[in-house]
Amino acid sequence: MTKFYVASVTPFDIDNKINEKVSEELMNMHLVQGADGFFIGGSSAENFLMTKEERLKSFELAAKFNDKADLIAHIGDISTDKAIFYAKYAKELGYKKISAVPPFYFGFNQKEIAEYFYDISNAVNMPVIYYNIPMNTNKEIDLNNGDTLKLLKSGAVSGIKHTNFDINQIERIKNVNNNLHCFGGLEQNMLPFLSFDCDGFIGSTFNFMLPHYKKIASLYSEHSNEALMLQTKANNIMSVIWKIGLFPAIKYILTKQGFDVGIARKPFIQLTDEDKKIIDKVIDENLCN
Repeated sequence: MTKFYVASVTPFDIDNKINEKVSEELMNMHLVQGADGFFIGGSSAENFLMTKEERLKSFELAAKFNDKADLIAHIGDISTDKAIFYAKYAKELGYKKISAVPPFYFGFNQKEIAEYFYDISNAVNMPVIYYNIPMNTNKEIDLNNGDTLKLLKSGAVSGIKHTNFDINQIERIKNVNNNLHCFGGLEQNMLPFLSFDCDGFIGSTFNFMLPHYKKIASLYSEHSNEALMLQTKANNIMSVIWKIGLFPAIKYILTKQGFDVGIARKPFIQLTDEDKKIIDKVIDENLCN
């Protein structure tokens, strides 16, 4: 059965501190809507704009839902030692799954990236979900590289969060190791991912439109042509908010829905009144509740 994980945002209050009350309210709402779990501390959470203490706090807040939801802690960092530190803390809190982006900025090669995942996995005796988001890390998974192939077969990596427009790559990765779990990370491609029999989805826009996407998956399983119509509507929304600013837009929409999550941290730019009008229009015309 396809699972849906909300890539949780981090609500901030007027003093730019984590709003614990709203965080809990959001997670409860998503569970009512049918979320299977939460991806904590990822891009949607503005993870690399948070302090170490804030990242730990976000893990703590979500850990309260351990008995209600499947939790994935994103512990990735440019530093192996820091990633291990976050991984150990998440494990202490009861997380059964961890994920990490590959180390970025310094141009690490495929062997160095592989060693990073081995070190994390060995340190906590847990496999890692490889967060594949080359649009941000500038690091592609090189399936012609021996170190990469060895990593994918090693057991140190349990799956792939595939936030990549190259859909074919996930089929090629599964061809290397069919035991790897595949999580679609770009909601725009939900239907193609479903055709590749993926295990689930981890989505930023699930924060405000989870029922819409669950309906797409349901209609797909029924072989209904309406699935494509709803995918198109979802993509109409995504096209607009991606252009305006994905995370500031998601926070604006959530606030409109009654959850005061604050605004995205700088250097994200605040939305203009015109931006908000454009977002309101595309939501009104396309969102299926």
